[in-house]
Parts: sequence; C-alpha cells; structure tokens
Amino acid sequence: TNPNTGVDCSGFVRYVMQHGAGISMNRSSGGQAQQGVAIGADQMQPGDLLFYGSGKSINHVAMYIGDGKIVHASTEATGIKVSNWNYKNPVKIVSVLG
Repeated sequence: TNPNTGVDCSGFVRYVMQHGAGISMNRSSGGQAQQGVAIGADQMQPGDLLFYGSGKSINHVAMYIGDGKIVHASTEATGIKVSNWNYKNPVKIVSVLG
C-alpha cells in the first residue's frame, strides 16, 4: 500500500489517488472498479482507471496518464511501469475524478 515499501496494482492506485487527488479508494481492484462512473475508451482522460481481467473477473488496475499510456504496478521484477493502455484489453474504464 506504500510505494516506498512495496505495492500491488490496487495499492499503487489507492496511494496515488489519496495523496495526489485526496480521493479515498477501495483496497482491491475489484472494489475500485465499483467506484466512479464507467466510460468508454474514447472518453479517457488522465487520472481515469482501467481494469483488466478475464471475462468479468477483474485482477489488475492501472491509471491513464494520457497520450495512450497507463502507469501501473506491474510485477515485483518490473515494478511501477508505463505501458500502452491497450497492452491487454480492459474490461472496464472508470472516471473517478469527475
């Protein structure tokens, strides 16, 4: 839950939203997917959250940073990284900043 000591994807998003925007987020990616307003890929703005998984099961969250890119806590080996938003097909995109 703290980037200084180690985070998973939802812990990273929770930390950034709390400390960067003052928004409290649920702890799990599935819980975070229930917050905010669902939007389409053509409506994405920096700060929006993208959720990935298989079928309807969500197992990863990332934050859109603009220019077709996301930032996310990837793996223990690769850490926090920037990827293309569609490196996988998102199952849900949510705006929490309004």
